[in-house]
Amino acid sequence: MKQSVVILLILLLAACGGAGETPPNGVEVTQTANEVLATDAPVATALPSEPTRAPAETATGAPTDAPVLAVGAAERMTIEAADGLPIQATLLTPLTSGADPGIILLHMLGDDRTVWGKVGLAADLVAAGYAVLVVDMRGHGETGGAQDWTLAADDLGRVWDAFAALETVDESRTAVVGASIGANMALRLGADRADVGAVALLSPGLDYRGVTTEDQLVAYGGRPLLLVASEDDPYSADSVRALAEVAGGATVQLYENAGHGTNMFAATPELSVLIISWLNEQLTAGQ
Repeated sequence: MKQSVVILLILLLAACGGAGETPPNGVEVTQTANEVLATDAPVATALPSEPTRAPAETATGAPTDAPVLAVGAAERMTIEAADGLPIQATLLTPLTSGADPGIILLHMLGDDRTVWGKVGLAADLVAAGYAVLVVDMRGHGETGGAQDWTLAADDLGRVWDAFAALETVDESRTAVVGASIGANMALRLGADRADVGAVALLSPGLDYRGVTTEDQLVAYGGRPLLLVASEDDPYSADSVRALAEVAGGATVQLYENAGHGTNMFAATPELSVLIISWLNEQLTAGQ
């Protein structure tokens, strides 16, 4: 029987705190924990969760005598914002040689970077050979501070520059995936950085908290765009239709009863496959 690979990227975030002075480039990288087991369990990632939330999925099988497969590693990254706020993120990478295509994941309003472990997309991307950066946007998670979406746009530009400069990331093959207001911010980042190769938007809106999307399509241009929403989330579904009409060549997926943003993964497990297949077409074809 073919063995599945279980990726346990258990990010000991508290243990990474209290680091010393940030280097001159404003980026601090500290290695945390990595444990890779070969078992019969499905691919899963365990990211830290708050006590009020359901615990993250973990592997239940004991280690076997099979060879341990080198699959993924986790590191903390801290990127200094223009106003000095430390933007907290976690870098997840396959244990491969050379540079891998890179993906940044942006969460919904009121959520944080751990959601990408809970829905499984982070693990699936690493297993597919992508370097992944999950970020706590300003006003959220460990980054904290006050919500300010104008400053957040500048934050994400700095985050992207730091991410693309890593030796483990192929800056010529990069993308951003966002959910809800994170989707709007993903498109804004793509519009601000011409080296972003593709953007996937889950439940975007034409305007969330003043973060608009239709106007960003001009700067984003003809680069690949994936638009996903559910009909039972009518504002997002209508926004996707409006954006698709302006964008022209966008790939569109509309579900019937999948909910909003990252909640769609529970209702439509095939969403992760859709996103990764689309990213493979855009970023890894011919490589």
